[in-house]
Amino acid sequence: MDVGINSFATLSDGTKIANFKFYESTLKKLRVAQRRVSRRKKGSSGRRKAVFELCKIHQKIKNQRNDFHNKVSAYLVKTYDVICIEKINIEGLLKGFLNKQILDAGWSSFFSKLKSKAECAAKTVIEVSSAFTSQDCSSCGFRVKKDLSERTHHCSECGLKLDRDVNAARNILALGRSAKDLTRADRL
Repeated sequence: MDVGINSFATLSDGTKIANFKFYESTLKKLRVAQRRVSRRKKGSSGRRKAVFELCKIHQKIKNQRNDFHNKVSAYLVKTYDVICIEKINIEGLLKGFLNKQILDAGWSSFFSKLKSKAECAAKTVIEVSSAFTSQDCSSCGFRVKKDLSERTHHCSECGLKLDRDVNAARNILALGRSAKDLTRADRL
């Protein structure tokens, strides 16, 4: 599974789970509520009411995101026995220009819910390094350098052409399978 901004997650079979962008879609209401708070006099009952309304909007966003994460993680755990995810340095990514979108997606919260549900259902979640997963060809392994703006993977070696996220998800699955085989060999 490859997580992203445009689609919340892309699975190795090509399934894309939409990113509803709960914060971004509620931004207009948040701006209005924040302006209402800033216009009120500090310490007044009107300000307390305005702050309460602002908190309700933030709580609704949190609840929507939490519900979405629970439903997606439950679906994945029911559907798959082994789930391979990429190990992402989320704190490092938050220093970049996509920090609001990353926080809106809530990858860290989602991964913790997924791991918890998988553990309860006796399923396996394997974390693999995300290095070069979108650049390596999932068919032949040839590395094709590309910018983030390029959304299609086209291999000049084998001619494979598919969505960049699907290619990354297939690479993550292959890395997870090899890691699982290595741990199984260690136990024997």
